[in-house]
Amino acid sequence: MPIVRVLLMVLALLAALLGGAGAMAQPRETEGASDALDLARFVERRAGSTSFAALDAFGESAMAREDREGLNRLYHVTWTVLNQGDFGSAALWNRRLAEAARRQRDDRYVDIAHLNELTIRYDQGDTTVAAEMSRLARQGRDWFVRAHAARLTALWLMDQARTGEALDLLASAEADIPEDDPFAATAHAGVWEVAGMGLKDLNDGVGATAAFRRFEIDYSNPDYPRPDFDSLYNLTMMAVQVGDLQHAAQFYAAHHRLAQRAGLESLSVYDASLCATVAHARGRSQEVLACLRPYGEDLGAAAFLALDALPIRGMARARTGDVAGARRDLDTLRRLEAGADVGFDSPELEAEILFAEGRAEEAFRVLRAHSEGSKVLAARQFSAGIHQVTGVMQQQLAERRSQLETARANTGLQQAIIAIAIVFLLCAAATLAWQARQARRLKAAQHRAEEASRTKSEFLANMSHEIRTPLNGVVSMADALARRELEPQEHEMVELIRSSSATLERLLSDILDSAKIEAGQVTLERAPFDLEQAVRDVAALWRARAEEVGVALEVDFDPALVGRVEGDPVRVRQVLTNLVSNSLKFTAEGSVRLTVASADGDRVAFRVSDTGVGFDAAQKARIFGRFQQADGSITRRYGGTGLGLAISSTLVELMGGELDCDSAPGEGAAFWFDIPLPRAEPAAAAARIEPEVDVEDRPLRILLADDHPANRKVVEIMLSATPMEMVAVEDGRQAVEAFSEGGFDLVLMDMQMPVMDGLTATAAIRAMEKERGLSRTPVLMLTANAMAEHVEAGRAAGADGHLAKPITMDTLFAAIEAVMMEAELEAA
Repeated sequence: MPIVRVLLMVLALLAALLGGAGAMAQPRETEGASDALDLARFVERRAGSTSFAALDAFGESAMAREDREGLNRLYHVTWTVLNQGDFGSAALWNRRLAEAARRQRDDRYVDIAHLNELTIRYDQGDTTVAAEMSRLARQGRDWFVRAHAARLTALWLMDQARTGEALDLLASAEADIPEDDPFAATAHAGVWEVAGMGLKDLNDGVGATAAFRRFEIDYSNPDYPRPDFDSLYNLTMMAVQVGDLQHAAQFYAAHHRLAQRAGLESLSVYDASLCATVAHARGRSQEVLACLRPYGEDLGAAAFLALDALPIRGMARARTGDVAGARRDLDTLRRLEAGADVGFDSPELEAEILFAEGRAEEAFRVLRAHSEGSKVLAARQFSAGIHQVTGVMQQQLAERRSQLETARANTGLQQAIIAIAIVFLLCAAATLAWQARQARRLKAAQHRAEEASRTKSEFLANMSHEIRTPLNGVVSMADALARRELEPQEHEMVELIRSSSATLERLLSDILDSAKIEAGQVTLERAPFDLEQAVRDVAALWRARAEEVGVALEVDFDPALVGRVEGDPVRVRQVLTNLVSNSLKFTAEGSVRLTVASADGDRVAFRVSDTGVGFDAAQKARIFGRFQQADGSITRRYGGTGLGLAISSTLVELMGGELDCDSAPGEGAAFWFDIPLPRAEPAAAAARIEPEVDVEDRPLRILLADDHPANRKVVEIMLSATPMEMVAVEDGRQAVEAFSEGGFDLVLMDMQMPVMDGLTATAAIRAMEKERGLSRTPVLMLTANAMAEHVEAGRAAGADGHLAKPITMDTLFAAIEAVMMEAELEAA
């Protein structure tokens, strides 16, 4: 609890205890009266703007809600009705609150309803419930429950003249309220209402008015109907206690107007009691009797206020000559006081009666005895109050000493922490400087590595182009020679040239793929393709080779996989080609089996097994390394670079799988992997235009652009046996100029040429077609640039196809047929 709040409470309590005994009874203007008047006017306006019928309607609508807000509204209705002394209605609304809270399983409002039930019992005279209220104030499972229990316990403490303890409890309860909770204002309002009543009992008018203002204005919810006007009752009683009878009369008049408007019997009872209290303080005995007359001799519905009403009525009767009536009130009062743990007012009434009977001496003795007893009681109460104040002060001083000792210890600890922090900051600064230096070095090294990678990529691209250009002449001429009628020995020589050039081409492709993988430049495509067709294409590619060496090449394809899948068809074919090629290389007899089957989910399992030479566990550890064979003699015996399996392993990993193998010497080998290949939508049936004649028999007029004479000669020889006409140029500019003259069915375009490269020339041709409104002429890139980025660059420039050198007659005519068919389909 903040010490400032405690000190304020202590000062208020001391002022009340020291000043209360000497309070003057004559009418006077109290400090803060204007604030009290403003508050009274506000309460009258607020209560007059609604009604208890509106409060009932508010409660009925709250019962239809199934949330905590609805429960809080029922709590508001219950407590407002309970404060009017209408215990029957309060019990009804509280049962509704309890039922709704249990239905919603809201423990907070289950406990609130339980506390309300205890309050109803306490207000009707059952003081045994105080222990349970006090327990919940200390041990309630929810801060809201503890706050409500604290205000109820504080009221009980005030009834026991333990106002200091009550205010201390309320201060602790308020400190426990979380400010960010949506129901914090409700709890604050309840705490300040009871705090105002405690300050009123201590005759602290200013403090009580401020507390009631917080209850009525600062923390009140304007959306909740408030027909109650309890604050007017409390302001009236406070004004009477401090002798401010003028304002007491004004406050009572406002209370009386609202009580008549409300029309509730319970409020009429409190209004009559308040009327009698103000009239007694003003010395108007006839008004006292008039206020209480509607309730008869036994006080009727006001009987529960008899301990307050009987002394006032008895004195009024004695002062107006009704001594017998006063005696009856005295007898009744003595019976009630005998069973109540409260201060006695009967001696003062007895003295009034004796004085009215002319027995002044006896009246003086009784009054003097009562005065002495009152002094002793006041002294005891003062002592108890001082004890409460000093107890709180001692507790706060002990806490303050503990805080100071902790602060001293913390000061030393803070100095040590500061020293450590300085050392840490110096170390951190040094570390950051070192890291910055290392980062600069790493960045420079990364830049050098990237530059080296770019240089290597450019070198490989140039090397690929420069090697493929002369290789194109060898492969193409060997292919052309093989198609002619030669002597057996000459045919054998040509085949040797073809096989050697094919090996050289594959070696070149493997080296380029390995370099791209190392540089992280391999990208996968996702496109729908026919998996079965791709597998059977691989088998068809190697079946002739298998038959040459006497090995059976078998395919086992799972029928469940028939149809199109999504993946990279080029890389799938490349991996399967490498595995089948590898198995054929090491299998002299028996078979090679390619198996494709469904796996978990959308994964497909591939397995290539053979009956070849096999390998042992030590060889397996090296088999997926670059430029590795099972042993060094294999290169000499079987050939190959040792790159195929390394490339395949990396590609499988990129596709989401893992390539593995198993073997034993002399028992063959098996390689397997599985990759995700989800199902693709079936391809839409497309109209296919079958050519009337083979492309080789069509009289096409072809424009060839290539800067290398050998390449131009190769294409010329290949086309010489066909009815096709070829016009050859040496660079891109000549190609554009020749195309502008028109009449070409197809353009074969090299990529790297002087003056104007093939990509620029292709883009210029497409622009010319668009400008002149010409139909699209197929452009086939016929180039030694074989990398994927080259293919993409060609398509971006407007090419329809890409054929990498070296070429054969089969690959050339197949590529020509593909682009011509595509053009005819678009034209159709």
